[in-house]
Amino acid sequence: MSRRKSKMSLDERAALPLAQANPGMEYLRLNRRQICETEINSSIRLFLFDEDPISAHVLASAATEIMSALSKGQAGVGLNHVRAMLKEANVDDKLQEELFHGLNHSYNFAKHSSADMNVENSFPVDHIVMTIWTAVHSYKVLFGKFTPEMSVFYGIVQSWRVQWWEGEPDFAERLMIANQFPLVGASRERFCEFGRKLLQQAWKAEGFNASG
Repeated sequence: MSRRKSKMSLDERAALPLAQANPGMEYLRLNRRQICETEINSSIRLFLFDEDPISAHVLASAATEIMSALSKGQAGVGLNHVRAMLKEANVDDKLQEELFHGLNHSYNFAKHSSADMNVENSFPVDHIVMTIWTAVHSYKVLFGKFTPEMSVFYGIVQSWRVQWWEGEPDFAERLMIANQFPLVGASRERFCEFGRKLLQQAWKAEGFNASG
C-alpha cells in the first residue's frame, strides 16, 4: 500500500516560487508582520478619514488574530492585554467579565458568521476603538515600533478615553497629559477631525504624501 502524501503546510506553500513560474501574473509578496502593519494602518485611516468604524474594526481584528498566533502567548498581545488592563485598574471581577464578553462578542460577530443575513449586531464604538488600540499595542510589543498612523492613534485614544486607565497608579499623570489635548469628552467626529490633522502632520514630517 502506498504511503499517503503528507499535506503541505501554509508556510511550505508560501515558499513555492509561484511568481517565477507565472511571470504573466502580478504578485504581492509580504510576510505576516507586513500584513499586520498594512491592516492596522488601513483600519486607522478608515476610522479617522472615512469615519467607517466597522471596516476599521474588521481589519484590526484580523491583525490581532495574526499577532496572537505569532506571539505564542506573549504578555501584552491580543485581547488578553485588555483583560490585564482591567485587572490592573482594579475593575470589579463581574464587571471585568461583562466588559470583556462584550468586547469579544463584537470581535467575533463577523468572523464567526451564521447563515442568517438578517441578524443585526450593535457595535459599541468604544469596543471598536479598544480593538484598534489593542492591535496597535500588540504590534508595538511584538515588533518594537510604530508607524505614523499607529503613533497618532495610540496617543490620542489615551486622551479621548483617559477614563479607561482610571484606577491605575499613574492615572493622575495620564489625566494631566490628556487635558493638554482638546479631546476629553469630545465627540467621535471631533476625535476623527483632530486625528486627521495630527496624522497629516506626521506624514508630512516623514516625507509622505499628506493628502489622506
